[in-house]
Amino acid sequence: MRKLSGLLVAGAVAAVSFLAAPPASALAEQAPAAPPAPKVRTDVVVPSFDGTPIHTNFFPALGLQAGEKAPTVMVGPGFGLPGSRIPSTGTSTLIGSIGIAPLREAGYNVVTWDPRGFGLSGGEAYVNNPAYEGRDGQALIDFIAEQPEAELDAPGDPVLGMAGASYGGGIQFVLASQDKRVDAIAPTIAWNNLTTSLYKADAFKSGWGTLLCLEGTVTGQLGELVGNSGALAAPVRKACREGMRYPNTLSPESLAYFESLTPQSMFTSITAPTLIIQGTVDTLFTLDEATRNYNLIKSTGTEVKMLQFCGGHGLCSSGVAGPDRITGAVLDWFSKHLDGNDVSTGPGFEFIDQLGTTRAAEGYPAPVGALTGSGKGTLLLSPAAVSGGVIAAAWAPVAVNAPVTAPAAATQVFGAPQLTLTYRGTSRTPDTHVYAQIIDKSRSSLVAGNQVTPVPLILDGTERTITVPLEEISYLVTPQSRLVLQVTPSSSVYTSPKVTALTSFTASVSLPVIGNYPVVQ
Repeated sequence: MRKLSGLLVAGAVAAVSFLAAPPASALAEQAPAAPPAPKVRTDVVVPSFDGTPIHTNFFPALGLQAGEKAPTVMVGPGFGLPGSRIPSTGTSTLIGSIGIAPLREAGYNVVTWDPRGFGLSGGEAYVNNPAYEGRDGQALIDFIAEQPEAELDAPGDPVLGMAGASYGGGIQFVLASQDKRVDAIAPTIAWNNLTTSLYKADAFKSGWGTLLCLEGTVTGQLGELVGNSGALAAPVRKACREGMRYPNTLSPESLAYFESLTPQSMFTSITAPTLIIQGTVDTLFTLDEATRNYNLIKSTGTEVKMLQFCGGHGLCSSGVAGPDRITGAVLDWFSKHLDGNDVSTGPGFEFIDQLGTTRAAEGYPAPVGALTGSGKGTLLLSPAAVSGGVIAAAWAPVAVNAPVTAPAAATQVFGAPQLTLTYRGTSRTPDTHVYAQIIDKSRSSLVAGNQVTPVPLILDGTERTITVPLEEISYLVTPQSRLVLQVTPSSSVYTSPKVTALTSFTASVSLPVIGNYPVVQ
């Protein structure tokens, strides 16, 4: 760790004083009282650019003495949640976000805050809009630079890192792109584009939408993920109304608004070293969202690392957790990029399979082959046909099944399977969806990666063929595995079908296979 500033000078002064020290009795009479050690400050009101009060909490590094300084890490909360006011907060097992305690123990000041529209802060939530929440973040950086415990790169420029999950991950991309005072970031389970994450292929994610647009606080385990108890801005309220009401279609205005929040240029303008942490079973912000962020940031030459774990916005249904590596990875990242220490941050890309085995690569693993499968059948598409769970995919009892040929030896599937679907059907309302997922019948029909993908259809009586990528998965396949592609009428991760139509399908799928990569111990 970088030594806290002032220690060497203080030591030299102490040595000189000792050589010429007066009698102890004189010291007792003359020595002033030692200044108090820095204290935790909660609910400090920081006015933003438009006067909106942002309630902020400052936690000095543990062991910091009066006059000493340390780098600072901003830790943002999930959507709808206030910033943590509990100094002992540890790393979350569910979402994989490092907590206040391990950061302070490692020698960092920590700042948390209630985002605009949530907790005790004023205003309305614009969903990490650079023009609002981004400028709020810049006001917080100004505040940090004024704190006596904050180490500075220059006047007004603190030595600064950022951490946090979900909404607290998204704000890192926003702030790092618009303020170069951010020196390093570690976003966890964040998104690339809200339209592709919440409205993929024009199918609204009703399970997550219900939680994100819900009035009142979400408590319990899901409270770590989302808890909308605040005020949403007009364009966000509009999108919620559209998505949650029939026909569950977002307007061009809502699509344009969400597209404007995270343009590709935002990611390519980031120069702060970036550690992307992503959950393999995340059904809100899937692996593909993180992959796009990784590729965009890496394309500019900015240092970037991907660390995957079994968790996120979704439960690790295979029974394997994986956030234990996160605390060490984040601390190493900040040690290198905030403290300037010569420490290893490991390989550039770490991915994990359903058994909990982590493997290392220098970049995104490239496919070297494929496992394939095919099948055919008919389905009655109906608004009454529902499978799956609110935020998790599940085996579908009604589906067109396409068995995948098992490999002769253990094989690592990684990336986005490719689905080709030939279909024919007729409906008065021609536009609808079916849903595709990979299940493993040898593991109680576990859905690979907990992932399901909407596939758009046009049922006008014409035979049509569509080829689409499915959600990315990381799955170790053995000769005993019995993988099956399922094409199912519905999934309650998404909105229910809007049509009734008997439809025929011929499906083929190709699962990308990668080479052998070393196991990370």
